Amino acid sequence: MSSGWNQTQLSVLIVEDDFRIAQMHGKYVELHSGYTLAGIAHNYKEAVNFLENNTPDLLLLDVYLPDHSGIELLRTIRSKGLKADTIFITASKESDMIEEGLRLGIFDYLIKPFDLDHLQNTLSKYAKYKSRLTSSAELSQDMVNDLMKLRAPKETASPVFQKGIGEKTLELILDCIRSSNDLKTAEDISLLAGVSLSTVRNYLKYMVQENKIEEFQQYGTIGRPQKLYRIKS
Repeated sequence: MSSGWNQTQLSVLIVEDDFRIAQMHGKYVELHSGYTLAGIAHNYKEAVNFLENNTPDLLLLDVYLPDHSGIELLRTIRSKGLKADTIFITASKESDMIEEGLRLGIFDYLIKPFDLDHLQNTLSKYAKYKSRLTSSAELSQDMVNDLMKLRAPKETASPVFQKGIGEKTLELILDCIRSSNDLKTAEDISLLAGVSLSTVRNYLKYMVQENKIEEFQQYGTIGRPQKLYRIKS
């Protein structure tokens, strides 16, 4: 791990025990405009050693580490007065971990499994946050309100979805269902959204369970009844 990064860019320390995932996230950070990779740590000890000698702007921190948890690392960072912000990576069922992370001041969190578009969105939000925070010596209430909108928690921006449900795809499918008052089949939605039929069916099942949409049965003369969907009124 090297400490000689470009200080004009936002520097990121990846803390991830899976070498393959750590390398993938590191390469992605380096490709993101305005960011540079400060280093990679594969466990709590490596992360603490790095942070004692370097001051990255941001940690991309997995909750599971082989020697201590990511929560313990966050506590250590806070106890030492280190200023690094943190994006927390956790599994969908670990709401207690997310709650504790929020208490410890994480900037945002990513729910596994997540795609790189979601990571890109989070990095873009953080860059915007840092830019606005440093753009003026004096902060007004409106500026503080704008800054807080970029941070977690936000009910509409970083909800905790079940495994396999992504925020962007969910919004895309919902928008397709909202596009008219007509009842739509899964096939209709798949064509409108440009998403595979199997994926659409998975999201429709989730949205019915969450009371976001209504499901109806249309009975024909041949074969099984057809399922139709609309936004829940």
